[in-house]
Amino acid sequence: MRIALLALVVLACAAPLGRAAAPPVDLLQAYEPVLYFHPSEEWAPEAVESYLRIVRVERQTAKGVWTQVPPPLPTSSAGCTLSPCLRLDLPCRLRGGLGCYRTLAQQTDWRAPVVYGTVATVPAGAPPPNGFAQAPARLIHYWLFYAFDDWRSAHERLWQTHEGDWESITIGLDANDAPLFAAYSEHCSGTVLPWQAVTKRAGTHPVAYVALGSHANWFSATPADTRFAECLKGAPGTAARKAGALLTFAQEQIVDRMGTAHASGPAGLPGVTPLRLVELAPATTAWARFPGRWGEGEILWLGSKPRSLTTVSQGYGPGTPHWFATSVSASWHPATG
Repeated sequence: MRIALLALVVLACAAPLGRAAAPPVDLLQAYEPVLYFHPSEEWAPEAVESYLRIVRVERQTAKGVWTQVPPPLPTSSAGCTLSPCLRLDLPCRLRGGLGCYRTLAQQTDWRAPVVYGTVATVPAGAPPPNGFAQAPARLIHYWLFYAFDDWRSAHERLWQTHEGDWESITIGLDANDAPLFAAYSEHCSGTVLPWQAVTKRAGTHPVAYVALGSHANWFSATPADTRFAECLKGAPGTAARKAGALLTFAQEQIVDRMGTAHASGPAGLPGVTPLRLVELAPATTAWARFPGRWGEGEILWLGSKPRSLTTVSQGYGPGTPHWFATSVSASWHPATG
């Protein structure tokens, strides 16, 4: 807490002199988020190195054929003829059900959660987020990595799963480094909320409620619509129709569920486990330049385990984030209500 308070004092005193006086590390410390999880959550935000120790690195050598690649981790797709060319693959079969993944989840350490951070300068003329009139001058990005995404409906009739889950929390700052908004990732889009409406701890640390399994970030603990329909927009017609049928057959509300367990955030806040903040330097971090996908793929399925008739592929796993994005995606939503 002492470090964060010192950063705030520096920012408050230096703001009129311009944003160059606030180094990225000070901004990252000043606005580090506080995360609350559902009590049934099995996956904590972890260091990427933990994931890399257990995955296979694979190259697609023929359509649908993946071959293991020896170290070091590739940072270029040179020589690739298929897309995606590279992927990381956990030692579990995505269509084999949850048993193997739940064994891996036992290694989750809630005592040592990790968040990565970057700060991007926004070029003049960049658009503001949807619903906002003022574009930011800088964007503070917080990146959270989870080894597995296992969203499930309340009665566990419907599941959406994929390996390697990246989520983000972004704070937009004006030219004097005053916060304008917070933007939280949620499934295939996200939500943007004016800073004054964001729940905060210690005045500057935005609170995010992390959804069970999906790890979508929400501004409240109230169950929220997953907007799965947005994830189907780019799917082939047959896959989209099958996925839509599964959503109907589930006969459940398709919502994210949140809670207030496993509180993680800046050191020194009462009742909060310290969230280790790592300022990410992609130029010197090989995995941050990995040009492939972070998992075997993504599937939506109905029932107790994936079966061919009740499972639909939703494509490949997530790619490497754009660490220094200079805008909030136009597909994200301004908060309502």
